[in-house]
Amino acid sequence: MSTAGPSATSTRRTVIAVFLAGVSVFLVLYETQGLLPAIRGAYGIDAPTASLTVSATNVAMAVFLIPFSLLAPRIGHARQIAGGVVLAALLALILPFMPSPELLIAVRFLQGVAIAAVPATAMAYLSLRLPAAALPGAIGVYIAGNTIGGLSSRLLTGLAAEVLGWHGGLAFTAAVSLAFGLIVVWLLRHDLFTTSRALAARDGVATARDASTTGQGDSATADTAQPPRRAIIPLGSGLWRIYLTGFLCMIVFGGSFTMLGTRLQHDPWHLSEGAVALFFLIYLVGTVVTTYYGRLATKYSRTWLTLLGMVTALAGAGLTLVDSLTVVIIGMSLLTAGFFLGHTGASAAASASRPGVDSTRSAAIYLTVYYLGTSLGAWLSAVLFTDYAWPGVVVMCMTALFAVLILTLTGASIGFRKRN
Repeated sequence: MSTAGPSATSTRRTVIAVFLAGVSVFLVLYETQGLLPAIRGAYGIDAPTASLTVSATNVAMAVFLIPFSLLAPRIGHARQIAGGVVLAALLALILPFMPSPELLIAVRFLQGVAIAAVPATAMAYLSLRLPAAALPGAIGVYIAGNTIGGLSSRLLTGLAAEVLGWHGGLAFTAAVSLAFGLIVVWLLRHDLFTTSRALAARDGVATARDASTTGQGDSATADTAQPPRRAIIPLGSGLWRIYLTGFLCMIVFGGSFTMLGTRLQHDPWHLSEGAVALFFLIYLVGTVVTTYYGRLATKYSRTWLTLLGMVTALAGAGLTLVDSLTVVIIGMSLLTAGFFLGHTGASAAASASRPGVDSTRSAAIYLTVYYLGTSLGAWLSAVLFTDYAWPGVVVMCMTALFAVLILTLTGASIGFRKRN
């Protein structure tokens, strides 16, 4: 077996490929979120039904994350990544031509299945392909790709729809995603017909790290953003609180942003798709929060940071009730910052539950309930908006945030304690 390890060129090619894979699939993950009013009008459907174009994709992704993480070693990590990016983009290309809302939702579900193939295996592929010293930085680059793709999914589609209509906006985003996907296939060409075991043997990379992590989604929560593992969170009764924290936080974040565009296109503003898309730039607040979270966690306990996050998000949710674009922007920024404080802490806690396989399983379960939270939040916010307008969405958010406050306060002894 070779002990020289992969060359610098090979390492760089692998990192770029996985980065672009993250951009490609997350670029189409939320592509309908900013277009729900247009989709609703085109098909003559209500808001809850239109929101299923967001929920169906996230449900499929959540359900297939763990199965794909188990399948990857059998079919080859590179093969699974390449297949996922290309299939997700091809499905995105046919999406604008669906003649009925039922078919539109079905294609979105299939997109979620294809998308899951990438975050389920990307980090495990990096661990096989790269030397240990290069792995943390590569994971950070991959997470950055997820973040860029997730933001661009909302922003690029909305801006393109301003010029090309909502069909054209979806088609444009799909074309960009496919272009990135084909580049990924080209970069991975040397590994497409190599098994995971042979790959590890060829490059002299230890297989013990294989499947050590499941992808973190588009949340910008990289391993490098997590504080050093100084507290062990036991398996059992404590972990359900951590999973539930992520689930509830994502109900708030997914639900509020799903219906934000609909609210801004109603009285008193009547903003266009392009103008609404610019509001998704608020998402960058999360990048800032997660970047500094590790530094904050060395000074303050996770309990304190999570409580701060929930209080901040509650204040932000309340501000969004004011009919002022400036105040809405401030409110959504505070809500976003609070969400990422809660989510980052819970994600780190789940990943630090135990080293090795238990940590992998815990992180995978956390991501599964995380994306299920997105799905429920998107659908439930649409139902509440239909009956109670924006105040109904705010009540949903505040209820979930108060629940996280209670979970955090009552669960301090099982994982969110201050570390010395």
